[in-house]
Amino acid sequence: MYFGLISRIGMLFIALTSLLFANDKIRIGTTVDYSEGHYGAPTVTNMMTTNVQAKYIGDTISIRLDLPYLIISGPSNATVSSDATVTLTSVGTQYRESEGIGDAVLSGIYNAYTNSELGLAVDVGVKLKVPTASHRDGLGTGELDESTQFYAYKNLDNVTLMLGAGYKWVGNPKNIHYRNTINGFTGLIYQISNQTSVGTMFDIKQSVYSNLSDQMEITLYGTHKLSTSWHVQIHTYKGLTDMSPIFGLGGMIGYQF
Repeated sequence: MYFGLISRIGMLFIALTSLLFANDKIRIGTTVDYSEGHYGAPTVTNMMTTNVQAKYIGDTISIRLDLPYLIISGPSNATVSSDATVTLTSVGTQYRESEGIGDAVLSGIYNAYTNSELGLAVDVGVKLKVPTASHRDGLGTGELDESTQFYAYKNLDNVTLMLGAGYKWVGNPKNIHYRNTINGFTGLIYQISNQTSVGTMFDIKQSVYSNLSDQMEITLYGTHKLSTSWHVQIHTYKGLTDMSPIFGLGGMIGYQF
């Protein structure tokens, strides 16, 4: 598709341009997340995700690579799609347990606008999901997903307000038709101290099926800097529709060079 070419050129441009920036940083980290949800089925799907992440941070550009490992149990028709969401590919009643490498995700964000006096910032991003997961085992769709995203931030002393929206071009597996989707989120971050912050976020993701409800979640999280290099984060979230997780929780530990 046309956007596929654009996103690949965009990723290459970001990778080459980032080499020109000074004051760059590298972050690595590991996130563990557990969730449960019905996703429109009578039985529950359980999913454990361990994600290894590497991130390059430049003056105005950041590039991130996510490599997840999934353990999933539930109906045989449950398939993990991009952003670790679950879709039901058909009517199925058999139980299945699968584990393996998930889909790798490469993303880039560009700081398009910053006004320190007004406390405003605007970022734009692109994301490419590479089908490294097994479609046969329900760990991925086996197709590329591409998306573009918009982020806006407003700083009010110790509080930062967030707003975002995006569009995803979804790859279609054989004999399955997913529609392209839109998403949006809003939230805030409260800076308790130089080391500690807490936040909340509400997000909505359009279902890949036109006859099913959208995913809606509310998330609470906290971040603490253990040192100039180490930081930890914990999070929990609650789904607000039948197609959302019943609940989820997890944590992350990261190191910055």
